[in-house]
Amino acid sequence: MADGTKFASEKSKGIDDFLRPEHLISEETRTYCKTLRKFIDNEVLPHAEEFDDYWDWTERKEHTFVDNIWKRLLIDLGLQKSFIPPEFGGSGGASTVEMGVTIEEVARGDYALASTGFISSWAVAGITIPKLNETLLKKIAPLLCGNKVYIIASAITEPHAGGSVEDVRLKGSQIKTRARLEGNEWVINGHKLWPSGYREAKMFRVLCAVEGQDFPRNIAQIFVPADAPGVSTSKPYRKMGAAIDTNGDVWFENVRVPKENRAQPNPEDEVKSVIASITIGRLISAAFPLGIMKRAYEVLKDYADNREIAGKPMKEHGAIVHELGQIAKNILAAEGFFYYAAARMDHPDAYGFPWDEKNLAAASAVQNMVGELGWDMVSRCVELMGSYGYSREGKIEKLLRDLKIGQIVVGGPILRLTELARYYFGTETI
Repeated sequence: MADGTKFASEKSKGIDDFLRPEHLISEETRTYCKTLRKFIDNEVLPHAEEFDDYWDWTERKEHTFVDNIWKRLLIDLGLQKSFIPPEFGGSGGASTVEMGVTIEEVARGDYALASTGFISSWAVAGITIPKLNETLLKKIAPLLCGNKVYIIASAITEPHAGGSVEDVRLKGSQIKTRARLEGNEWVINGHKLWPSGYREAKMFRVLCAVEGQDFPRNIAQIFVPADAPGVSTSKPYRKMGAAIDTNGDVWFENVRVPKENRAQPNPEDEVKSVIASITIGRLISAAFPLGIMKRAYEVLKDYADNREIAGKPMKEHGAIVHELGQIAKNILAAEGFFYYAAARMDHPDAYGFPWDEKNLAAASAVQNMVGELGWDMVSRCVELMGSYGYSREGKIEKLLRDLKIGQIVVGGPILRLTELARYYFGTETI
């Protein structure tokens, strides 16, 4: 018993000792994640306390360390080209599970870095699901596979409606950004806000209502270059967290783009693409707070390993043990739920497609649950660390602020609960 206990206590426990499904991750992805972790440890975490002060980094004339981090992550480490299929010059092809693993690694370093870093992949999904738009992908692929940072932001939310724009049951009735077809060009007018990475974006995927059309022909995702005449942006908002992921307003005034810039040329495919985008967005968004939870675990573990209470190690006190057990349980539950749902998404033959109502409901549940578990977990960490918990020097309070943002994005918790009630209880009037 003594030897066994000694062996157990000496075995290193860490962020890989929870429920990540190693059997579903390729050797190539494992290797890439090791590279990402080294990058996060050496080049991102040392700057963790500085990120809040660089919320306006896109407005600064001088070149900052934030610019260097984007280049290192997206270009030097090849993340940007991983959003493009190999047949179009990229290194993509990862499963939903593997996408989650890579997001976790980056979000562990900084939630905002991951939010902007992976935003282009969400836009690319719009032109590959349910059908691959070869014409548009041939336009976009060289931009993402080049040697310059290229962000494609998704302009969805609008000032008057918030998550209502993403509510599928409203059939696009709340989308006020309009697109009309004039010859071989779309003419777009409207106002969007909150897209991740909007200020440094080189292109926008714009969710529009097509003038003169009824559902399902009234919904379109149109790709608009950020420098197109008629496109303008506000300065970034100053938020409680996620500082270097810029958010703000985007206006479109008689903006003209080619007809071929629509994500899915067939209107019925376009609706499927929009629903799939919402489903995938909600599911994958759960990987971001999961990364935050892993970092919070590291910070707390280091604190608990070195802190004493009444002459005994902190982690040897009964009341503290209860909290530590709750924290470990939360991580296990969050990671297990997320990767189970991600694995299902990788098998549409068995579990249906991402535009199916049941999968939208499941993704909604995952994002809500992981966010709630994360908030509870990081809140407990803050309380256990006392004054260090609410000070910047303690390296934990920023994680709590970032995590709250992760709970809200992509439609919001209330809309996601509504989707669950609709699917499982047949709610029809709400």
